[in-house]
Amino acid sequence: MPTVSEAAARSRDAALVAPLPSVDPVEDDDGDDEPDVVLPQAPQPRAGGRNLRTARNNVIRPGDLICGDCGQGNAPARKFCARCGFELREAQVARAPWWGRLRRRRGPRVVELGTGTGTGQQTDPATAPGGGFAAFWAKVKIVAGIMFCVGCLLYASYAPFRNTVNDKVAEVRTTAKGFLESQYSPVRPAKVAGASAKGRGTQNLIDLNSASYWSVPFAAKLTGAEKDKTVLVVQFDRIVNLDQLIVTAGAGDTYTEHGRPRQMYLTFTNEKRMRVDLKDSAKPQKFSLKGANAIKTVKIEITDAYPSDRGKDVAIAEIEFFSLLS
Repeated sequence: MPTVSEAAARSRDAALVAPLPSVDPVEDDDGDDEPDVVLPQAPQPRAGGRNLRTARNNVIRPGDLICGDCGQGNAPARKFCARCGFELREAQVARAPWWGRLRRRRGPRVVELGTGTGTGQQTDPATAPGGGFAAFWAKVKIVAGIMFCVGCLLYASYAPFRNTVNDKVAEVRTTAKGFLESQYSPVRPAKVAGASAKGRGTQNLIDLNSASYWSVPFAAKLTGAEKDKTVLVVQFDRIVNLDQLIVTAGAGDTYTEHGRPRQMYLTFTNEKRMRVDLKDSAKPQKFSLKGANAIKTVKIEITDAYPSDRGKDVAIAEIEFFSLLS
């Protein structure tokens, strides 16, 4: 049996033993796992979150609720926005443009369901509700278009027709101009009869001087005798037709020191009567007269007045009458 030396035996035993892991001398022997110290670093940008909103619909119809958060149009019955979920309690309602509101709105066409023949043929549109009027209107437009084209050809090629059309247009234009630009002629009264305060006679009503005025005592509740004092009778030297009245109320420069007429009644020679309501203004006020045809006198009765701070009277600076030129 061969003899093994002691050194060779030790080498063989050392090769059979597994090596142990090395121990870091820096680690603490107490077993605590604390993180290492980290130096401050620049902030890293965060990845954007996922957008859960649906694609925006820019078609907004009249009546839709406009979301105040994203501007999306929503159906009127919705409580929350279909795009972002924002509450629509205070959302604005989309309105149609002004030019769109001028067009005639047409609702859905309702056609009664018939029994049908089973042949697959379509129903005649003229027999449907409203179809007869639509067909008639289409024919009218066709006929009108043809007549317009024929008229244009005649106007361009036939001189007598062109002259007749020009004369009719000129006549209509003259009539319209006379109606829109009516010219009035002043009608001067011969005199005005009635009571007056001292130095403020009725001649001041027709002297064409707004600085002078007529006045008479006036009370809030007039008795029979006091009512007669507030009555003026305007007389003309001939029979006239009156179309317009201009009243300048008050006393000119001392406007607030005298009462001003608030309501007057006019009675014409033909017994026709009308009421005139005046504003509390020192400017001339214009009124259209109705029924003042073929008259010679106008009775003016003051029934109400704007009160003054000082005096207890009513004053009028000027009364003017006009007739329409024929």
